[in-house]
Amino acid sequence: MRIVTNEIFDTRVDEPFYKYLFIIDGGLMFSNKLTYLVLLILALTIFGCSENPTIVNDEQWQIPTSIESPCGERYFDLYIDRTTLAGIVGVANDLDNVYITYTLDGTYLAEPGEMHVWLGPAAPTKRGNPKQYPFHSVNSDYVSTYSFTLPLSDIQQYINVGTFYFMTYISVVTPDGGGYSSASDGFSVEIVKIKSKGAWYGYNSYTLQDCGAQ
Repeated sequence: MRIVTNEIFDTRVDEPFYKYLFIIDGGLMFSNKLTYLVLLILALTIFGCSENPTIVNDEQWQIPTSIESPCGERYFDLYIDRTTLAGIVGVANDLDNVYITYTLDGTYLAEPGEMHVWLGPAAPTKRGNPKQYPFHSVNSDYVSTYSFTLPLSDIQQYINVGTFYFMTYISVVTPDGGGYSSASDGFSVEIVKIKSKGAWYGYNSYTLQDCGAQ
């Protein structure tokens, strides 16, 4: 058996290209099989890409779920329907990022794509539309925990002398038979605003912790 390895790239070769794939006894049959295999792989690749032109990585905003060396962290109760405790929201920072993590209790689950974070240099005066908040979860399934990683370099406009205010909206359900219950609005709340008309909301504040010489 003789295998040609480099000659396929030699422009001085006068023989047809396909002869230099492999030259062995019965080489033509082997080359045809190889050609079919290559064509099959190309077809699967092309059609596979056309069926799934965009793949969303659900993990991209979910790191870290815990922080090895935060400079500081605080935890806030997470309520649904104004008075039902459903979990906590943790906020922490290091030299580079702010981390906001939702953790739900028991059987509570966040709906797909229904966690929205608002930041501001002063306390909010209204709830607004959570879907218009600047940061949104990308979970495609129901989840009980989720983290946002916000680079400090990207959120300076929301910080005033090292402190920012935030609203952490969430839409929560529970398993109900083969489906899910009706959704309930939730916020982590340190201060609750209940208006005589309209939806309720809550907000918190966080002061960036000094990271020293980390």
